[in-house]
Amino acid sequence: MSKENKNIASEPQELKRGIKNWQVAFIGIGGVIGSCYFLGMGGPISSMGPAVILAFAVVGVIVYGTMISYAELLVNVPRGGSFVAYTSEFVTPTVSAGFGWAFWFNWVCYVPSEAIAVSTVITSLMGTNSTVTYVAIALGAMAAISIINLSAVDVFAKIESGLAITKVLVICLFVVVAFGIWVGLWGQSDTYTGFLAGSVNFAGTMSFGAKVFPLGALAVISNMTVVLVTFQGTEIVGLTAAESEDPERAVPRACKSVVYRIALLYIVPIILVIMVYPYNMANDSNPVFADIMNYYGLEWLGYIFSAVVLVAAFSCANTGFYGTVRAMFGLAVDGLAPKALKKISKSGNPRGATLFTMAFMWVVLLIGLISEVTGAMESLYSNLLSLSGFTGAVAWLGIILSQIFFRKRVKANGYGPEDIKVAIPKAQSWIPWFAIIAQVICLIMSVFESILIFVIATSAIILPMIIYQIMKKMGKLQDRADVEAAQGTPFDELFPPKGN
Repeated sequence: MSKENKNIASEPQELKRGIKNWQVAFIGIGGVIGSCYFLGMGGPISSMGPAVILAFAVVGVIVYGTMISYAELLVNVPRGGSFVAYTSEFVTPTVSAGFGWAFWFNWVCYVPSEAIAVSTVITSLMGTNSTVTYVAIALGAMAAISIINLSAVDVFAKIESGLAITKVLVICLFVVVAFGIWVGLWGQSDTYTGFLAGSVNFAGTMSFGAKVFPLGALAVISNMTVVLVTFQGTEIVGLTAAESEDPERAVPRACKSVVYRIALLYIVPIILVIMVYPYNMANDSNPVFADIMNYYGLEWLGYIFSAVVLVAAFSCANTGFYGTVRAMFGLAVDGLAPKALKKISKSGNPRGATLFTMAFMWVVLLIGLISEVTGAMESLYSNLLSLSGFTGAVAWLGIILSQIFFRKRVKANGYGPEDIKVAIPKAQSWIPWFAIIAQVICLIMSVFESILIFVIATSAIILPMIIYQIMKKMGKLQDRADVEAAQGTPFDELFPPKGN
């Protein structure tokens, strides 16, 4: 055996399975509940009014449609969990290149912003305006996230599941306290006291429709993308498949339980916010949960809800880093990114994809810090954050499209829905289609927010497709046979064509 072959044989060829079943769902929660949840919820509330509940419900259906589609794919066609493997196999490699690189771009822009959010929260709690402290904390947060993601996956899983549990407990605390405020058990303001019923946002002689849509129905549609961004990260559950101990049970279970998480972690809290807090007082400068506590004289709880933004930001950044590295690893395995990026360390960590992703995140972090401290490159940084919301949505489109084309191939090989494991129930077959249409409308509506951002974000999807086609014509891509061998059991072996 040659020296080169010996080295290849000695290197680990698969990601380490170090994520326990119970940790899978919490990692998904970690990706969703970031600083955007606690700090950014005020924006949609102030721009939509009570109708924000409808917006969250619609996006909840979109997320549910995405995750039941993902669960069906993960169980029937195991491909390591990366959605790019499915878009490559069931849509086209070209589309997969565009969607996969856009997803990577999304988190490369977003994770550093969460590190900066960590610094913002800590310096606020410390009561300091020191620029040196601000920069040092942001750099320290990003360094900690980098070290965790360079470690073995079980280290990441333990830390992230602990952070996620903390966030869930705090949200549960808010639900209990806010409900107590609504029924008059505790808390009072200068304006409201006792049982509030609908007196906060639904009083007056206007029609109920006017109270629900005080800023008009168009305000809900045009701001839907902001709510869509709040849910991004849910898909990271699927990326854990290659590293969970029992992916066939844990990952689909986590995907299908998303409806309960959406209801309990999003819909119930937002309903309570609307029932106890005037929508026109909400803003995206302060955590809404904390403002509510302060408004009703529960300042010590307000401090807790302000501090939890720190945990949420770090947790979301940590999970986002993990997810985008696995997506890049999936791109490399599928021949849609350089081969060096699928190198795995002895601890089972995708070291090549990690270092590549880390380098770009540090660049974005430095741009963000310069922007925050000096005001220079302010427009560049804000545009990067806006781009992350647009490009992140395409991952969900890729998952649902893959499931739809998967069903067509199953049918073409002579099988029916009854032959599909963890299949989407017939009564829910409309949900993935609704999710696609609703997301496309949201993305189109983002044109009205900023045509420049729309053009650049669209370019972030189309440019990788063009580069892929150029590399393909030049013969610079990995051999397709090697790529298909790395993906797992071929589709036609999982669903052998039946004779006519």
